[in-house]
Amino acid sequence: MDQLSDLLASDPIYMAVAVVLALIILFGVIKKLLKLVLVVSALLVLWIAYSTWSGNDVSVKSLTDDLQSGVDAMKGKASEVTNQVKDSAIKKIDQKTEEQVNKILPDKK
Repeated sequence: MDQLSDLLASDPIYMAVAVVLALIILFGVIKKLLKLVLVVSALLVLWIAYSTWSGNDVSVKSLTDDLQSGVDAMKGKASEVTNQVKDSAIKKIDQKTEEQVNKILPDKK
Protein backbone atom coordinates (compact mmCIF):
# COMPACT_ATOMS: atom_id res chain seq x y z
CA MET A 1 0.00 0.00 0.00
CA ASP A 2 2.88 2.33 0.73
CA GLN A 3 4.29 1.66 -2.71
CA LEU A 4 1.01 2.66 -4.31
CA SER A 5 0.78 5.89 -2.34
CA ASP A 6 4.43 6.69 -3.16
CA LEU A 7 3.78 6.01 -6.84
CA LEU A 8 0.72 8.28 -6.87
CA ALA A 9 2.51 11.03 -4.96
CA SER A 10 5.62 10.93 -7.14
CA ASP A 11 3.93 11.21 -10.53
CA PRO A 12 1.23 13.86 -11.12
CA ILE A 13 -0.16 11.97 -14.11
CA TYR A 14 -0.90 8.92 -11.98
CA MET A 15 -2.44 11.18 -9.36
CA ALA A 16 -4.68 12.82 -11.97
CA VAL A 17 -5.82 9.44 -13.27
CA ALA A 18 -6.53 8.25 -9.72
CA VAL A 19 -8.55 11.41 -8.96
CA VAL A 20 -10.58 11.05 -12.16
CA LEU A 21 -11.32 7.39 -11.40
CA ALA A 22 -12.30 8.26 -7.83
CA LEU A 23 -14.65 10.98 -9.09
CA ILE A 24 -16.25 8.61 -11.60
CA ILE A 25 -16.84 6.05 -8.86
CA LEU A 26 -18.17 8.72 -6.49
CA PHE A 27 -20.61 10.10 -9.06
CA GLY A 28 -21.77 6.57 -9.89
CA VAL A 29 -22.51 5.85 -6.24
CA ILE A 30 -24.29 9.18 -5.79
CA LYS A 31 -26.35 8.53 -8.92
CA LYS A 32 -27.43 5.11 -7.66
CA LEU A 33 -28.30 6.50 -4.23
CA LEU A 34 -30.34 9.29 -5.81
CA LYS A 35 -32.28 6.76 -7.88
CA LEU A 36 -32.91 4.68 -4.76
CA VAL A 37 -34.17 7.72 -2.85
CA LEU A 38 -36.46 8.72 -5.72
CA VAL A 39 -37.93 5.23 -6.04
CA VAL A 40 -38.47 4.90 -2.28
CA SER A 41 -40.06 8.37 -2.17
CA ALA A 42 -42.38 7.54 -5.05
CA LEU A 43 -43.39 4.28 -3.38
CA LEU A 44 -44.02 6.11 -0.11
CA VAL A 45 -46.25 8.66 -1.84
CA LEU A 46 -48.16 5.91 -3.64
CA TRP A 47 -48.58 3.96 -0.40
CA ILE A 48 -49.90 7.04 1.44
CA ALA A 49 -52.28 7.81 -1.44
CA TYR A 50 -53.56 4.24 -1.51
CA SER A 51 -54.00 4.16 2.26
CA THR A 52 -55.88 7.46 2.23
CA TRP A 53 -58.19 6.47 -0.63
CA SER A 54 -58.92 3.04 0.83
CA GLY A 55 -60.00 4.61 4.11
CA ASN A 56 -57.07 3.51 6.24
CA ASP A 57 -55.73 6.15 8.55
CA VAL A 58 -52.08 6.97 7.96
CA SER A 59 -50.39 7.94 11.20
CA VAL A 60 -46.87 9.17 11.79
CA LYS A 61 -46.28 6.20 14.12
CA SER A 62 -47.14 3.66 11.44
CA LEU A 63 -44.98 5.50 8.91
CA THR A 64 -41.97 5.55 11.23
CA ASP A 65 -42.44 1.88 12.11
CA ASP A 66 -42.64 0.86 8.45
CA LEU A 67 -39.69 3.07 7.57
CA GLN A 68 -37.60 1.64 10.42
CA SER A 69 -38.34 -1.93 9.34
CA GLY A 70 -37.30 -1.03 5.79
CA VAL A 71 -34.09 0.57 7.02
CA ASP A 72 -33.30 -2.50 9.13
CA ALA A 73 -33.86 -4.76 6.12
CA MET A 74 -31.57 -2.57 3.98
CA LYS A 75 -28.87 -2.62 6.67
CA GLY A 76 -29.01 -6.40 6.81
CA LYS A 77 -28.80 -6.71 3.04
CA ALA A 78 -25.94 -4.18 2.85
CA SER A 79 -24.04 -6.06 5.54
CA GLU A 80 -24.56 -9.34 3.70
CA VAL A 81 -23.37 -7.89 0.39
CA THR A 82 -20.36 -6.28 2.08
CA ASN A 83 -19.36 -9.60 3.59
CA GLN A 84 -19.76 -11.35 0.23
CA VAL A 85 -17.58 -8.75 -1.51
CA LYS A 86 -14.97 -8.98 1.24
CA ASP A 87 -14.87 -12.78 1.04
CA SER A 88 -14.64 -12.66 -2.74
CA ALA A 89 -11.78 -10.15 -2.61
CA ILE A 90 -9.89 -12.25 -0.06
CA LYS A 91 -10.29 -15.36 -2.23
CA LYS A 92 -9.06 -13.48 -5.30
CA ILE A 93 -6.06 -12.08 -3.42
CA ASP A 94 -5.18 -15.52 -2.06
CA GLN A 95 -5.47 -17.02 -5.53
CA LYS A 96 -3.29 -14.33 -7.14
CA THR A 97 -0.74 -14.58 -4.33
CA GLU A 98 -0.55 -18.34 -4.78
CA GLU A 99 -0.06 -17.91 -8.53
CA GLN A 100 2.75 -15.40 -8.01
CA VAL A 101 4.45 -17.60 -5.42
CA ASN A 102 4.25 -20.57 -7.79
CA LYS A 103 5.82 -18.46 -10.55
CA ILE A 104 8.68 -17.39 -8.31
CA LEU A 105 9.17 -20.69 -6.49
CA PRO A 106 8.03 -23.54 -8.74
CA ASP A 107 7.50 -26.90 -7.09
CA LYS A 108 10.34 -29.34 -7.74
CA LYS A 109 8.85 -32.74 -8.45
